[in-house]
Amino acid sequence: MQIRALLAVVISLIILLIYQAYFAPPPPSPEKPAADKGQTAPPAKEEPVKAISPGEKIPGVTPPPQVRPAPAIKAEPGKDVTVETPMYTAVFNTRGARLKDFRVKNYMDKIGEGAKPIDLATENLGAEYPFGLDVTHANFPFSPDLLFRVNNERLNLGPDRRKGELVFTWESREGLKLTQRMVFHAESYRIDINLQMANLSSRVVEGRPTLVWAGKIHSPSSGGGMACLPGSGGNSRAMVPPFTALIKKEFQEIELSDLKGGEKRFTEHVQWGGFQDQYFLAAFIPQKSEGTELLLKKVSDTAAEMRMAGPKASLSPGMQFSQSYLMFLGPKALDILKVFGSDLDKALNFGWFDIVAKPMLWAMKFFYQYVENYGLAIIILTIIIKIIFWYPTQLSMKSMSEMKKLQPEMAKLREKYRGDKEKMNRELMDLYRRYKVNPMSGCLPMAIQIPVFFALYKVLLYSIELRHAPFYWWIKDLAAADPYYISPILMGASMFVQQWMTPTTGDPNQAKMMLIMPVVFTFMFLSFPTGLVIYWLFSNLLSIGQQLYLNRKNK
Repeated sequence: MQIRALLAVVISLIILLIYQAYFAPPPPSPEKPAADKGQTAPPAKEEPVKAISPGEKIPGVTPPPQVRPAPAIKAEPGKDVTVETPMYTAVFNTRGARLKDFRVKNYMDKIGEGAKPIDLATENLGAEYPFGLDVTHANFPFSPDLLFRVNNERLNLGPDRRKGELVFTWESREGLKLTQRMVFHAESYRIDINLQMANLSSRVVEGRPTLVWAGKIHSPSSGGGMACLPGSGGNSRAMVPPFTALIKKEFQEIELSDLKGGEKRFTEHVQWGGFQDQYFLAAFIPQKSEGTELLLKKVSDTAAEMRMAGPKASLSPGMQFSQSYLMFLGPKALDILKVFGSDLDKALNFGWFDIVAKPMLWAMKFFYQYVENYGLAIIILTIIIKIIFWYPTQLSMKSMSEMKKLQPEMAKLREKYRGDKEKMNRELMDLYRRYKVNPMSGCLPMAIQIPVFFALYKVLLYSIELRHAPFYWWIKDLAAADPYYISPILMGASMFVQQWMTPTTGDPNQAKMMLIMPVVFTFMFLSFPTGLVIYWLFSNLLSIGQQLYLNRKNK
């Protein structure tokens, strides 16, 4: 009441000042004495009209008093509402029933001192409240800044209380009631959301309650990927499309460039829609796919939003409408996504190498249960891969040994047909067929590793299980590059030894390539995740051991 009274006084003063300055009648001017009868007034001396410059005062004219605008009266701030669980701390605000903070307790923003839990709702988003409620297609005034009432100002969940509820309510003077009911779970990143619109008025009410998630887009030039949550921290090498969705059982990742006209709508068989970065995901899952619409929208070059809504409601007096959703806000950890259900595990996508990468991730997690170190898990996985490919690698090495024996004859053919390359190549191929050797067999060990290499690269880049996972000594993060370049140099040295031990075909060009490759790979691996370098290093060491075994056997 005091604020309204003050507002009324201020507005009244402004109206009074404006009225006096512009609309009040001027005071009567004093009458000039009349000229004597019979006397003609002398003609007035004409003076040239002087132009008035802009901003110059007009002589004899008093400017109206300057009216200062009344100070803006700020809207009443909402109250913070805290939800505390073993998994996260969430802070909502009654102004718009929106999410203010969401700190995941098991994931830190950096390694070492000063590390804090990552805030999925605030950091790197560029929006004060990324998650909130909107009502579109409404025939009543609605603003996302409306002040809601809430049933509880704090929820503490844990072993003694597994589930808790927040109910945000807003009611208009006309009799429209909006309710956002949220159920939280102690040991899950799942939030159950029910949106309800009730018509307590005497007229028909229309509207479409909509869930909104807004976020910031990192451009590739800034060093980050298409990150919308702070998992990549702006320093990631990963290029992640901001939007992901499951439509008609088909997984999709959507770039900003895919939004024709700045937006894209999905209106049929929407199973879920998500906003993602390298490691984290915010997803809406409708309980009823029928009538659900997913809108992906580009707000600017650095901001985008995801909207999900059910069918538009038209409510007669006394009627109500409700729509239920699940919300996931947490890490893209394979086990967590699988337990959540709704095929949300498809959000962890390794692209073309998905069929190899996911079994590798599962194997590393299995080994980790026993060795409790992902670096050791990678080494164990490397040994198993080497055992699987031991036989084809052995055949390749044997073929290369046979090639070495043919080098004198190959040298004679090169000398004989030096001027005719086509004839020389035909003769060389006849020689290979006669002795049943394959000149490309030396590439087989490396060719076998290529799918495994790229699959492991994807696992290290996108699996949150390996984020900030230490090895030993100076290696504090297997998903990051070696800060001292020690492991890439060791890898290059091992590769050089392996190439030196591998028999060559006698082709000078191939010999040069074999010597250059370790140097090229060393420079490539300087920026690769350390876990990938460890895999390649130990794979080389095992290949060296295998070559030594074969050489000793053939003596």
